Amino acid sequence: MVFLFFILIIPLILCIPFQKAHFLALRLNNVWAWSFFRMAFIPIKREWRFKLDRKQQYILCSNHFSYLDIPSLGLFPKPFKFVGKSQLGKIPLFGIMYNNLHITVNRTSYKSRAVSLRKARIAIHNGFNLGFFPEGGIRVKEFPNMVDFQDGAFRLAAENNLPVVPISLLDNYNILYDDEIFNMQRRTCRIVYHEPIWAKDASEEEIKKLKSTVHRVIQDELTSHFQQTSSKTETFA
Repeated sequence: MVFLFFILIIPLILCIPFQKAHFLALRLNNVWAWSFFRMAFIPIKREWRFKLDRKQQYILCSNHFSYLDIPSLGLFPKPFKFVGKSQLGKIPLFGIMYNNLHITVNRTSYKSRAVSLRKARIAIHNGFNLGFFPEGGIRVKEFPNMVDFQDGAFRLAAENNLPVVPISLLDNYNILYDDEIFNMQRRTCRIVYHEPIWAKDASEEEIKKLKSTVHRVIQDELTSHFQQTSSKTETFA
């Protein structure tokens, strides 16, 4: 990932001052993600449960169990701005790109959350898709169960009448567990893109319903996959 980043860093930084060029930079992020998986010899299997509308804006929401989830989310074919933790912006060179092309948030700061929400609204107004890990980081306590989602992604979706695409990342925690970042296992990276979900309106009740529905869709897929994998392992044993 570092090697690929140094190849792309110059065109990425050159795109920063020009808002329209951000679309090009985000497509380079997609190239970066695809190239990483190819060079790491990690097979990818994507399952689409809806037909992607190239003219539709989306808000992407996925589970987050591994550092590999970041490039996995980047495989989505439409360019999007990632809304993620501000700590990543402190990484040398990478932070320049991350802070200026994407939307950072310090979740412990109310002011930072408010600023990030405002930037996200501007990004939507400018035609960008947005990507979230609504758990707020890698906070899993017991696989494959997610923790509760935070509101931001679903509030933005409801307020702007945008669909949320639930994304289940099924195998990343087996490929690259977050406590063993230099011990990557060779398995297939399987991604399920679920049917987009809309809120009926921007009421608090609809926002909570949208958040709950997206959580359930992703969690059901994770649980089913985990049970099937465990069953196969037990049979083999």
